[in-house]
Order: sequence, then C-alpha cells, then structure tokens
Amino acid sequence: MPEAELLADLYSIVSDLRSAEEFCAKAIELETSTPRDLAAEEGLASAAVIRYGRCFTTGVRLRLNRDDLVGLSAEDLAEHDHFYALRDRFIAHSISPFEETYVTASARERDGEKLPITSIGPGHHKVLLDASTAKALSALIDKVKNEVNRRVAIEERKLLEFIQTLPIEVIHAGDLHSPRPIQPADVHKTRRQRQISNKSLQGRHAKTRTI
Repeated sequence: MPEAELLADLYSIVSDLRSAEEFCAKAIELETSTPRDLAAEEGLASAAVIRYGRCFTTGVRLRLNRDDLVGLSAEDLAEHDHFYALRDRFIAHSISPFEETYVTASARERDGEKLPITSIGPGHHKVLLDASTAKALSALIDKVKNEVNRRVAIEERKLLEFIQTLPIEVIHAGDLHSPRPIQPADVHKTRRQRQISNKSLQGRHAKTRTI
C-alpha cells in the first residue's frame, strides 16, 4: 500500500536507532570487564556510529534531516554533527587525523658513525572509539528517538484514519506480507528488485500473495 510507505520507512529508522542503542549498551558493559576488551568495545562503538549515521543517509528509504530534529538543543545538534562526521570516517578511506598510516625507517648510530638504513616498516596511529563514545551517542540517540517517535505517532494516526475509510472487503482482501528467506545473491539487489523477484516466484510456484 503506497500510503503506508512513509510509515514503513519511519519504522525502519526506529529499528536502526534501536540497533545503534543496543550496540552502545554492549560497549558500555565491556568498560567494566576484566581484562578490558578494547577491540570488542571499539567494534561495537563503531557499529553504533555507522548504524546511527544510516538514518540520515540519502537513498531509496526516507532519511532524517535537521528539520526532523527541531526538539534538539544547539549542543545536541553539535553532537549529531560530530557523530555524523565520525561515521564518514568508518565507511571510506581515512582522510582525517583520527587515523593515519605511514612508513617508518630505523636510523642507527654506532660509535658516532651513522649506519645505513637496513629496514623499513609500518607506522600507524588512530583514535579508538570506546565506551565513552557509546555513552555520548546513546544519550543523543535517546533524544533523536523521541523526535522520530512523535512523527511515527502522527503517521500512524493518519494511516489508520485512511484505512478505516476503506470498505472492509478491500481490507480483508489485501495481501498478507510474508517475507521470503534472504539469499546470498540478494546482496546485489535493491529491496524493490527483491520484492518484484519474490512476486514472480510466487506467481509460478504458489497461490499465496505477498506485498
């Protein structure tokens, strides 16, 4: 139903925000573990930043923008800008001082004589995301969720009012949504392409219908 697409997109955004929140919670839990697992902590914090940023990324799905964050303070918006910029550093090659890789060469002296360089190797430094990152992001997500949930409530009311205007026969004759299992080859498809493919398969092999 086309009238439900906006609400479905908002539900998807809420799902991403919840996932990011869960990643943050797990990263925060690891802060008190002994020994402290910094690799897992960073992985979870990074995943949370990436998942949060996806809510504001252009694409087929509706995306959030600043107009959707009217309830946030200037400080909150600055935090949002920080995390969105940070997110960009984790989906492309690093171009910021947060991470740098370089070549090192060992220069030695012996008895005042400068010796030839005999070896080179990698050098690397990066700013690690950790539980402190997760705490700040989790607080921001909570505020963003409040804004999105308000919009969800509005769209739910609008859609319900529309559905209630339809003849009861039309509603009960509608297709049931029954997701098919995801296949490895589906990674190359958009959601719309996969829906078309699923309907084609069902037309050949089954009487049931999906939307």
